[in-house]
Amino acid sequence: MHAIDLITPDIPPLRPQDDVSRALDWMEEFKVGHLPVVEGRRLVGMVKDSDLVDRNDPRAAIGAVMDQVEVPFAKGGQHIYEVMKLFSERGLTVVPVVSDMGEYLGAITEHEALRRLAQVTNISDPGSIVVLEMNQVDYSLQQIARIVEGNDAKVLSVYGHTLPGSTRMEITLKINREDISDILQTFERYEIQVKTTYQGSRFHDDLRGRYEELMRFINL
Repeated sequence: MHAIDLITPDIPPLRPQDDVSRALDWMEEFKVGHLPVVEGRRLVGMVKDSDLVDRNDPRAAIGAVMDQVEVPFAKGGQHIYEVMKLFSERGLTVVPVVSDMGEYLGAITEHEALRRLAQVTNISDPGSIVVLEMNQVDYSLQQIARIVEGNDAKVLSVYGHTLPGSTRMEITLKINREDISDILQTFERYEIQVKTTYQGSRFHDDLRGRYEELMRFINL
């Protein structure tokens, strides 16, 4: 899934000649804290709600207050993970998307990115979560998948990260079965440390409930 697939069609870009009042009205209407500024078909800046409020001049032109330096954006072909990294690192609520030629294509909202990320990670599918811990040099996705599939199950999604200040890493698996006791026993037999497990429909319902609560919070 790429940035161009995540574009939210109802988020309008501002123009440099639009005033601060319009920008704040749109931010309130669409429940975002940022909006792109476009001139012609070119992304020329970004504005943030706190900067507009500090300006305290609703008739001021956006072109006079927009951020023109290092304007954050995603290319249309970038993966959703790269888009989420941009949201996280820059504290954005909206990410503009441009073509390889620099043409403005649209914008992605934080809400839409989270919704689509949930699809990518199979959050809505029933199953179980297993968190493994191991040395980085011992990590083999092929071996992990072979263990899971050898017990008549499938890995729906997997992600890993290095534990701070160490050479060890955590691997989180989403598996398509609720009863994974045989898989856990096989991990133990191969001396792969199972750090945490979340099994069954209760976990699935709780996870989905938490995701829906997050979506409601973002929409406030």
